[in-house]
Amino acid sequence: MIRKFISILGILLLSGVLINGITMTQHLKRIHSGLEDNLQSIQQLNQVQAAIIDKNGELAHMVRTVQRIDRGLNATIVKTDQTLTLLTTVVDYNADSLRLNDGMLGYSNNSKQKIQAISSSLQELSPYMQQLDQMLKQMRATAAADRQHMEDILQSTREMNKKTPGVSLK
Repeated sequence: MIRKFISILGILLLSGVLINGITMTQHLKRIHSGLEDNLQSIQQLNQVQAAIIDKNGELAHMVRTVQRIDRGLNATIVKTDQTLTLLTTVVDYNADSLRLNDGMLGYSNNSKQKIQAISSSLQELSPYMQQLDQMLKQMRATAAADRQHMEDILQSTREMNKKTPGVSLK
């Protein structure tokens, strides 16, 4: 009963961890998608800025401004790439964790089935064990009665030996 309860509790805990991992993976994929969209938007912004510079009369001023923006964007792109790399690593770890959880769930289900089989076998053995217990109790009672009879025979033999001269029982 306790093993069954522990098995069920273990399965519930593993299910909770599995659901939590799946939810976290989904959120991380959304973040990953958003960062990729951000990167594409930044690249499109760079293309638009290049077109504006070509059409604007203040090219020198615009070039300096765009260079500053470009440096800032390059730094942002580098940081975004680093973030994407780290998020990819986290997603990989979560996937590994999910595979591990799936494996543990399989082992738990396997253990549950084995415990149920053992429980079923023990239930099948129960009547035979009770019958064996009854037989052992009967044997104990018979052995006690036999012992009493043997003691009575020994006592009778001693009595007879006392009455017969020259016979002694050791």
